[in-house]
Parts: sequence; C-alpha cells; structure tokens
Amino acid sequence: DLLADRAGGRFLFATGPPTESSAILRTDRLYDPIKLRRALKRGRDPESAVLWRLDRPKGLAGAEAELTRRRTYQPLGRYWALGPARLLARRLCPTRVRPNAVTLASAGLMLAASGLLAFSKVGWAVPILLALALVLDTADGHLARLQGTATPFGRWLDAVLDELGDMALHAAIAWAAFVRDGHPAWLVLGMAYGMGKYLFVVGTRDRDENESSTHSAVAGPPHLGFPPCPGPASAASGRLAGAVRLAGHADVRWHLWIVLAAFGRLDAALVIYTAYYPARAVVAAVRKAVRNG
Repeated sequence: DLLADRAGGRFLFATGPPTESSAILRTDRLYDPIKLRRALKRGRDPESAVLWRLDRPKGLAGAEAELTRRRTYQPLGRYWALGPARLLARRLCPTRVRPNAVTLASAGLMLAASGLLAFSKVGWAVPILLALALVLDTADGHLARLQGTATPFGRWLDAVLDELGDMALHAAIAWAAFVRDGHPAWLVLGMAYGMGKYLFVVGTRDRDENESSTHSAVAGPPHLGFPPCPGPASAASGRLAGAVRLAGHADVRWHLWIVLAAFGRLDAALVIYTAYYPARAVVAAVRKAVRNG
C-alpha cells in the first residue's frame, strides 16, 4: 500500500496496516503531487488532489494526455480563468450537469458574441461574453476529470465547437467591418481566413498522423541517449519557432480577441490570422518536402 503522512506530506510504502495519521492513496488514481502535498498538510481528503481516475476505460491514455495538457495549456488563462473554472467544476461535480453541457454553453456564448458583433452596436458585451466562454471552456475539462466522465465524444465535441466558434467569430468580424466601411475586401478576407485555417488544420492533422505512424514503426525510443546540445543559432531559431507557435495557441488567440474586442478593433485579429495560418501551412509543407527529399 502507498501511504501518505498527513503531517509531513511524505509518501512511503508499507506492508502492514496504516497508521492513524496516514491517508491511503488509491493506485487507480493519478494524483497531482503539488496539490496532494498541500491537501495532506491541511488535513484534507487526498481525493481532492486526484488528477485522473485510472479505473475507467482509456484512463491511462487520458492521464498521459492530461500531463501533456498541463505543460502546454493556457499560458495566459491560468492566471485568471483557471480559478473560476475550477470553482465552477467543483460546484457542478455532485450535480447531474455533465461536461458536454458546459461545452455547449461555452459554444453558445461564443455564438452570441459573434451575433452581437455582426448585428448589434452593443460592443461592450462582446468581450464579456468571450471571457465567460473562456471560463466555461476551461471548466468542462475539469468537470470531466472530477466526475470521471471524460469520453472520446466529449473531446471531439469540444474540438469541433471550438472551431465552430472560431469560424463564427471571424465571419462576424468580416461582416461587421464590411458594414462599417463598405469595402468588399473585408468579406474576401473573411473567406481567406476560413480557407487558410482549413489548410493549417488539415496539414497539422496529416503531420500528426505521419509522426504517429513513424513512431509506432520504430522499435525503441527515437533518441538512444541525450540529444545533441543545440548551438546558439539553433537555440535562437528554436525560441523563434516557439514564439510563432505560441501566437497561434488557442488561449493566446482567445485573450487577443478579448483585448481587441474591448477596444473595438477585432478586425486586427482577422488581418493577423488570415496571414498567420496560410504562412504556417506553407512553412510546414516546405519542411515536409525538404525532409522527403
């Protein structure tokens, strides 16, 4: 049995019965070490630090995906949206509300913000709706982990509705700018954004599938030892590539929408990302061609 000392936050293996000051940590759970130590020091239930339940179908794969998500998820939203999202998830956990309902509510707020932007003069409501949608979009995953109700359909629904909200918002931006200025170029820009985003998504999906098949065909890890130390040039290019990828991060784009909507300049986001996604798709295609000779 794996025991945890509530007073010192220590972990140890024991073969005998647990002591009175120890808490049993279940082996069918994945715990967050930082949250677990904090909970033990405060005398709370160690189950409050459960990150993912492993006693359900595909639980182990979900745990691996969760660890990856925690390293890359919400570079900006973690500072303000994460707290309200976790609180909402804890409040909804004992209820019959399921994560898919929260996902649909988030998408509804995104579509409402898009409708207001396209057909109304109430500009102040748009950034508020976008911010609330971000909180709900964060809460659905936490609720799924707390309830143990994560499903492949839920992940698919979340991804599809995120893309729907993205497209609806940029279409609304293009229409609002056209109504404001009377220039058809805004409508062309809106169509160009949709095509560029489609090329980027398809290219990313194909790249991920190719990498997955390549890794599955290779026996053993890709690096048998430490990777070579990058030189100054490669380190600088790596930082630049990371910055470029960060600009397209969903959380970063969402915050850009909120800020620009507050200033009434969401058309800048349309211009930026209409150029951004095709550029990344072209660069990825060129790299693929170079690798394949």
